[in-house]
Amino acid sequence: MFDRRTILVLVVVVLILQLLPQYYKLITPPQPEPVASPDSAQTTTPAATAAVEPETAQPDQATETVTGATTPLEILADTSAVELIDDYIAIETPLYRMSLASNGMISGYELKEYMTKEGQPVRLHRDGGEAVGTVDFSFGSVNPKSIKNLRFTSNKNRLSLSPGQQDSIVLVAGTDESQKIILTYIFQAEKHGFQLALQTSGLSVPEAGEFRIKWLGGVPITEPDPVLDIRYSGSYAQIGSQLEKIAVGKSGTADFQATGQTYFAAARSKYFMAAIVPETPAAGVEIAGRNPAPKDHASPSFYDLTLRQEFGTDASGRWTVYWGPIKYENLKSFGVGLDETMNWGWQIIKPFSKGTLWSLTTLHTVIPNYGLVIVIFSILVKLILWPLTRKSQVSMKKMAALQPEIKELKELHKNNPQAMNAAMMKLYKDRGVNPVSGCIPLLFQMPILYALFIVFSTTIEFRQAPFMLWISDLSLPDVVAHLPFSIPLYGSAVAVLPLIMGVTQFFMSKRTATDPNQKMMIYIMPVFMTLIFNQFPSGLTLYYTLFNVLAMVEQRLITIPDFTPSATVIEEKKGKKKG
Repeated sequence: MFDRRTILVLVVVVLILQLLPQYYKLITPPQPEPVASPDSAQTTTPAATAAVEPETAQPDQATETVTGATTPLEILADTSAVELIDDYIAIETPLYRMSLASNGMISGYELKEYMTKEGQPVRLHRDGGEAVGTVDFSFGSVNPKSIKNLRFTSNKNRLSLSPGQQDSIVLVAGTDESQKIILTYIFQAEKHGFQLALQTSGLSVPEAGEFRIKWLGGVPITEPDPVLDIRYSGSYAQIGSQLEKIAVGKSGTADFQATGQTYFAAARSKYFMAAIVPETPAAGVEIAGRNPAPKDHASPSFYDLTLRQEFGTDASGRWTVYWGPIKYENLKSFGVGLDETMNWGWQIIKPFSKGTLWSLTTLHTVIPNYGLVIVIFSILVKLILWPLTRKSQVSMKKMAALQPEIKELKELHKNNPQAMNAAMMKLYKDRGVNPVSGCIPLLFQMPILYALFIVFSTTIEFRQAPFMLWISDLSLPDVVAHLPFSIPLYGSAVAVLPLIMGVTQFFMSKRTATDPNQKMMIYIMPVFMTLIFNQFPSGLTLYYTLFNVLAMVEQRLITIPDFTPSATVIEEKKGKKKG
C-alpha cells in the first residue's frame, strides 16, 4: 500500500506534467507556423513533387528543426531584398558538403573526394562578382522573377547523411492565406548533387503559360592550368534526338534557344559538370554564355542554363541536379544521353576510347597504381598484336630481300612509270610479298594511341593519378623544369618521359629500317616525336615508351626466315625435285 505522502507526490507530479505545456506557452512568444516535416508534407504535396522519406533513421543523425526561422514574406513580383543568411542550412553527405542560404539558393558546395593542387577540396560553387553554381526560378512577369529576394522557413537547419541514407529539406515561402512556394531538396548519400521538387499555390498564370528553372554560372575552373580546363568547357542541351553544344567564342557571348522536348541542360569544365535533368521533358531550353575577356585564353566562361516548364494550374515539377565529376558510369545512369557530352574523339575512335577506358579502369580494380596499370595494358596490347607484328616483320624482311631487284626494275623502266609499276606488282605477286602488310600493326596501334590521348587528357580517373618518382600526375606532362624561352612544338617546359621515348624511338627505328632511302627518318622521327610528346599527358608518353621497349624485345624474340634471292632459289629447286 502507498502511504499518504507517496500519493500526494504522485498527484503533484501528474499536475506538473499536465500544466507544463501551458506554462511553456505563457513564457514563450508565439512562433511562425512551422514547416511540415517530410512525413506531413507528403499529404499536401502531389506525388510528383513530394519530399522523400529517409530510408533509415539513425538516433545520432544530425538533423535539427529550425525554431527561429525568418518570418515568411508576402510573395510579390518586386519583393525587396531583406537580410540574407548565407549558411542558413548545412548539408553533409559522404561525397560532399553543401549549404543553402535563407533565399533557398545554394551558398556552398565542395567535393570530399577531389582535391585541388593545394590540397583543398574542390569547390564547385563560387561567390563574388559572378556567382557560379546555384539554382534559381522565374515565375513570369507578374510573379517573382527570381527567388533571391524571398525568405524561406525550413524544417531543418542541418542534415548529415551516412552511407545508404537519403533525406530531404523542405523550404517554404509565403503563407497558406496567400501565395506559397515550397522547395524540397532531396539528398542521397551515394549520389552527387540532389533532386529538387517545386510546388506553388496562389501564383498568377503567366501569359506564356511557362515558368523557368535556372542553373546560374555553370562550373568554375578547378585545375592549375586554366587554359587546359577552359579548352574542354562548354554547355550542352539534348532536344529530341539532337545534342547541341554551345560554347563562348571570340565574341565573348553565346546565346541559344530552342523549343521542343528537352531532356537535359548541362555545363562542364575539363573534369566536372552541372546538369539539370527534368523528371519529364521540358518544353524548351535557353542557354546564355559570356566571357568578360574572350581574348585572354585563361579567362573563364560562364553559362546560365534555363529549362522552360509548363505552368499548368500552378508551377510544379521535379528535377535531378547532377553536380560532380564527369564519370562515364555516373552520366550513363541517367539514360538521357548525358554521357554523350564526354569527349570520346572522332566517331570512328569512340569505340576505342570507351574500350580503352573500360580496360584501364577494370585493371585498376585489382592494381591500385594507374602507372602499373599502363605497364600491364601495354604488355597485353603487345601480346594481342604479336601475330600481326610477326607477319609485318616477315613482310619487311621480304621487302628488304627484294631491294636489289626493285632497283633494277626502276633502272629498266625509269622512263615508263606505268611499266615500272606493273613489273613491280608482278614481282610482289611472284615472291608472295604484300607491300602494305608492314603497316597493319600500325593501323591497329594508331586508334589505340589516339584513344589513350583522349582518355588521359579528359577522363577524371587519371586526374592527379601518380605513378612513381617524379611522375605525380598521369593526366599532365611530367615536367621537371622550365626554360626561359619557348621552342616551337616543344614549349618551354622540360619533361623527362618524352626524352626517354625519343631515345627508344631512335633505336627501334634503326633496327626496323629496311629502305636505305629512309635513313634520314631514323634521326628525324625521334626528334619530332620528342617535340610533340613534350606537351602530352605523361600517361600517354609512358605507354608509348613502353611500347617501343617491348617492340625491341619482340624483335629479338621473333625468328624470321632468310629471304635473300639465293635462299629463295634453293627452296624453289628443292620443291621441284620433291614434286
